[in-house]
Amino acid sequence: MLLFLFILGISSSASLSGRLYTAAVSNAAPFQKAKLDSLLKVLDHAIKNKQVFADRREATISQLKQQLNSIRTLPESTRLSKESDRLSKEKIYEVNGKLYEAYKPYQSDSAIRYVHYNLEMASDLKDPLKLAESKIQLSALYSIAGMSMDASSILRSLHADQLNAALKIGYYQAYKDLYSNLADYHNVNSDQYRQYNAAYRDSLLHMLSPSSKNYLGVYAEKLSIAGEYREAEKILLSLLSGLKTKNHEYAIWSSALGNVYKKEGNTLLQQKYFALSAISDLENAIKENTSLQALAISLYESGDLDRSYGYIKSSMEDAIFCNAPLRTIVISKIFPIIDLAHQAKEKAQRTQLLALLVLISVLSAGLIAAVVYVFQQMKKLEKSRLELQEVNGLLKQLNQDLQGVNQQLKGTNSKLMEANRIKEEYIGNFLDLCSNYINKLEDYRKGLNKKASTGNLEVLFKTLKSTELMTTELKALYKNFDDTFLHLYPDFVTAFNNLLVEEERFELKPGELNTELRIFALLRLGIYDSAKIAAFLRCSMSTIYNYRTKVRNKALVAREDFENYVIEIGTISTF
Repeated sequence: MLLFLFILGISSSASLSGRLYTAAVSNAAPFQKAKLDSLLKVLDHAIKNKQVFADRREATISQLKQQLNSIRTLPESTRLSKESDRLSKEKIYEVNGKLYEAYKPYQSDSAIRYVHYNLEMASDLKDPLKLAESKIQLSALYSIAGMSMDASSILRSLHADQLNAALKIGYYQAYKDLYSNLADYHNVNSDQYRQYNAAYRDSLLHMLSPSSKNYLGVYAEKLSIAGEYREAEKILLSLLSGLKTKNHEYAIWSSALGNVYKKEGNTLLQQKYFALSAISDLENAIKENTSLQALAISLYESGDLDRSYGYIKSSMEDAIFCNAPLRTIVISKIFPIIDLAHQAKEKAQRTQLLALLVLISVLSAGLIAAVVYVFQQMKKLEKSRLELQEVNGLLKQLNQDLQGVNQQLKGTNSKLMEANRIKEEYIGNFLDLCSNYINKLEDYRKGLNKKASTGNLEVLFKTLKSTELMTTELKALYKNFDDTFLHLYPDFVTAFNNLLVEEERFELKPGELNTELRIFALLRLGIYDSAKIAAFLRCSMSTIYNYRTKVRNKALVAREDFENYVIEIGTISTF
């Protein structure tokens, strides 16, 4: 009943969206720019109503949770026998699986929680196939969440020859997706990861039926990577033609087809299928997606900055809601670029508005002079008095127009301030994610070391006691921080040195910061708490205090004002 009410709530919205959608994607004529504009209007409408679609998914999840609670709260008398208890646990496992499927593209941390429940349930049932199924599901979620080492560890604990056909498909799919993510998000060893990805893709194709949709989709991916775009296009178009509703499968094939056209350089069709995929994902409340992000990048390259900014912002909101760190990292790299271009466009528009304001002011001054002249001639000619009334009316209209322009300027300024706030907030989120990830790796190493200490595994001790992994991840974190910060504030080091006496200025390699500059870079980003700075830089609070004091002592400006000047770098000229 609850789901029915939500469907009724979006019926009018869905009707409008459906009419626009049908008109936009009709294949009766070659796809044109006008049809793309219509399709993007459908997408804009879906973005405005995405909370409605999210509520519909929440209603489905709520029903599943109620179903799960009803099973767990069965009277004790119904679970006296071992057979009844086993059937109850199997039913719980089944409903947990449905909740995992509902949460997987929506909120990955909740999906992970229900897979963990099923791991416990599979262990209680002593069912090796259910245990393997849950492990494969968990590895897929860890891969999406950026926990590639954990995902790989889980998959290595399984043996393909002990799995049935269905689980082998999931096993090879999980490995394929893991190495695809590693290849996309890591520059180091990307060629090797792509080779592994190709190997597991071939294993997956070997397991799948050649007539199945899954086989055709994977094979189209292989053709696209090999540069055989026409054959990949034919397969994907045939898959799309067989779907009657805009479900998640439709979004997957549309996104894949958009990537094929992207590789071909066909911008219009690329944007069409990315938009179709994004609409489908939004209407199905799929938060873990790449289509909207890909469309935003394509529109940015085409010069449509307003829509590009809106779509990348919506994509960032979905990635954060879904708790998909890999998607957030990718978006956080492109978001500042689009944001800066959007700001530049708004600045140009503001300059144009200011020019129009000056012109209107000049015209207003001229009209005032005309009014004075008309008043002087008013006693002489009745005609002059009538002309004066007309001029007064025109002047009032111009004043109203001027007020409207002023309101638009205020709105533009508010948008600029909001864009800056969002930029800095997401950089902070990005840093927290990286720092938390390193802490997790360290906790993982300590936990394994503690477990291994009960045995006689000297080689394992040596490996687990090594801090090489921790050191490497810290270097990567600081390098990523340096690159991102200096991309946003390319003149930071120069401006910072201008605040210091000449003999105390820092000489650094391009694209790098030292510990002192990272402290003040964090201050520039709005992180003033010394404890947070110390935690991020892995040093004591006293060290942070000493660094800050030492640098202030080198300042050209007053010591008490030095950090205020640093905070203003990038907004006003410090010298």
